[in-house]
Amino acid sequence: MLERDAVRWLQLTYKGPSEPSQKRVCVCRRLQNLRALALPRLFYLLPASEEVEKHFRQLSHEIHEMGGEASIFSVVALDPADERRILQTLVEARANEYNTVVKVCSRFLGKAATLVVTQNWNDQVHAEFAEVLEKVHVLFRTAKRHDMLGELTASRRAAAAESLAICEQVFRVLLDQEYSRARRLLEMHSELLPAPTEIEPVDAGSSLVGGQSDAQKPQEPPTLPI
Repeated sequence: MLERDAVRWLQLTYKGPSEPSQKRVCVCRRLQNLRALALPRLFYLLPASEEVEKHFRQLSHEIHEMGGEASIFSVVALDPADERRILQTLVEARANEYNTVVKVCSRFLGKAATLVVTQNWNDQVHAEFAEVLEKVHVLFRTAKRHDMLGELTASRRAAAAESLAICEQVFRVLLDQEYSRARRLLEMHSELLPAPTEIEPVDAGSSLVGGQSDAQKPQEPPTLPI
């Protein structure tokens, strides 16, 4: 028996055009960009919403124009355990992207805390902070673009947005070299700062993001074997 609050899903199934292979690759990439969950035999699932339906209808139309076949179904899971498993996979993947934003913001604020102590603001430091702040904006926009889960990821999305907003505030204050004000901002949001042992000094050889950080690693969409 179905639970009353069962999630309604939109399911896209398609058969791509036999030639050329570029068209099949294009369809796969579009579905990956939506972060739809791939099930066996080219079934793709996302929780139903107007936005998901719009994307699926547009993609279905394009698949038909390519010479392929596509169908969209509204479905409900008969087994709640299956539904929880799929939802968990999707939510964890989106949460990981938002968590990456928070982690990079934490490193940014850690370096800012060190700078407040040294008060060594210069053009090179300015350029580095500005560059990383732009990268964090890109990370956050990408995470939001991939996020089709609405309320299911609202808390992680809000946490990432708040971390980014605080970084922007601190950066603006540092531009004016108002170190006391920057210190107060950092104290107000001390929960976002990394542990003292994780804070690196700000110098020419260090990077706010680091080598192969979470921010630079590609985030792969969750898939099940096809």
